[in-house]
Order: sequence, then structure tokens, then C-alpha cells
Amino acid sequence: MDSNLSQEVILKRGKTFKKILFCVDFSPFAELLLSCVEEYVNVGMKEIILLHVVEAKVYADYGEGANPAFLEIEREAQELLERLADRIDASRVQVRPMVKAGSAASVIADTAKEENVSLIFMGAHGKGFLDRFIIGSVSEKVLRLADRPVLIEQCRVRKAGNDYACEKACSLLFENILFANDFSEYSERIWPILADMANHICAPVTLLHVREGRTNWGWDAAYRALQGKAKDNMRRLEDLVDSLSGGCPKVDEEMAEGSPAPRILEIAAERNASLIVIGALGNRTVGTLLGGVAERVLRESERPVLVLKA
Repeated sequence: MDSNLSQEVILKRGKTFKKILFCVDFSPFAELLLSCVEEYVNVGMKEIILLHVVEAKVYADYGEGANPAFLEIEREAQELLERLADRIDASRVQVRPMVKAGSAASVIADTAKEENVSLIFMGAHGKGFLDRFIIGSVSEKVLRLADRPVLIEQCRVRKAGNDYACEKACSLLFENILFANDFSEYSERIWPILADMANHICAPVTLLHVREGRTNWGWDAAYRALQGKAKDNMRRLEDLVDSLSGGCPKVDEEMAEGSPAPRILEIAAERNASLIVIGALGNRTVGTLLGGVAERVLRESERPVLVLKA
């Protein structure tokens, strides 16, 4: 099943958040993010898979020539996952701890497809807390490999005595959503996902379109035509959200000019967005699985970012 078909199935069944793959690396930040699970339960999550991947360099020659320590590592990981699972209210959601071995990003992407999850949820904190603007290498690879939505929660760094620590930033994750849209042919494919979110979450949504500033090449007529088309598309998207959500969320729209990634981040801050939603392809070619705008927003945002694959 390709990415578009996967998302169509999710939309038709209204299951944007029904089954989530939660990636656990046993870092303090990953465990901190476990407190975000309650928010997903409140918006319809029925099942969560807690996945920990033992990296290839640890288990080496899996099978008869496996590293003798691997089975012990696997057992300890399973025990830790079960302890984390016990912290989740089993009366409200099905919890499945899962340990696998291999290259983390590949295993995560493959597991998401095999289990047909609605969403992959990951934390990003790089190699150290001071690397807060550098998305973790595993998270970045998952974004390139996955065929379905990925939500990245960045580590917010705070001073803790003589050291640094992460604090979770997903409190009220769906309270105020900013959807950045470039109106490319690819972005149109993800419009229904936003409407589905609005329908189940009933949250205010800001529809943002950023146009790069006009040039001095005398193309004012063409510029005005494109601007008019963008406004028409914005109205179409607003109508779509309203029609599928029964008018539940407050829908706002904003047209802005400038360099897209910085403007998206600026407006997210101005509007105190709780979540930035962005497409992964934009105006790039199909072979470019993570467009420049999405990549920069991910690297520099201190807010959670939901990447929709189109």
C-alpha cells in the first residue's frame, strides 16, 4: 500500500489518531513524552504501540552468531517497556510493548507500515540537550522513510542546576493548530487530513499561506493572479474544514509574504500555536521526500510539528 492509499484509508475511517506508534529510546525526554499519551486518548486513540529498537551495532550478527549480550539487552528493554506501559490507563487504550532489532529508522518505518498505524510519534533531541536546533538523526531518517504522518516533539531545553534538562512541550497539543499550506498539487492531498483532525479534535485552526516576496522583474500581473488563486484555495480549504467538522472549530486564515520557513515560525510564535502542521513534499519533486521548507521548520521549531506525507 503506497502512502496516498494509506492516508485515504485513515481518512475514510476517521482514524487519524486511532492507532499510534510511540518510539521509545529510554532517554529521559522520551519517558517525559509518555505523559502526552493522555492527549491522544482524548482525541480518539484506541491503541498505542511502545516500540524500542535495539540498534544493529548492539545485536551484530543476529541468529546463531548473535552477540551473547543481545538476549539480555532485549529482556531488559522488554521489562522497561512494560513498566512504561503500566503508567498508561489500560481501561482507556490498548497498550502493546514491542522490542525489535535493526537499524532504528528502518525498523520504525517498517513497523508503522506492518501495523498500519495512523501516526508515528517521536521525540527529537539530537545527541545532547544543547543540540535542540538539530533534529535527531533517527527522527530525520524516519521522516524520509515513513509513508504516513509523523509527529515530532522537540526537546525544550532548560537550565537545571549546573546541567541542562528537557521539558515537554506537548501540553494542550491540539489547542491551537497552525496549518502551513503552499497550495501545490501535493498539499491538496493532505487537506482532508486537516479536516479529519478538526472533526475529531474540535480545535481552532489557522490556515497559513506564505508567498515569497514579489520580484522586481515586472511580473505584477502574474503575481496578482497567483495571489488571487491562493486566496481562492484558502477559502476552499476553510469550506472543507467547516463542512466536515460541523462548524466546530474556529477557522482563521492568514496570507503572509517572505521566506516561508522563517515566516511560518514567526507566525506560529505570534499566534502561540500549539502544533504546526506541514506537508513533506511541497513544491519539490517526488524524489525529494523532505522539502527544504519542512526540513527547516522541523530543525528550528520549538513547537511540535506534524509532518503529513503526500
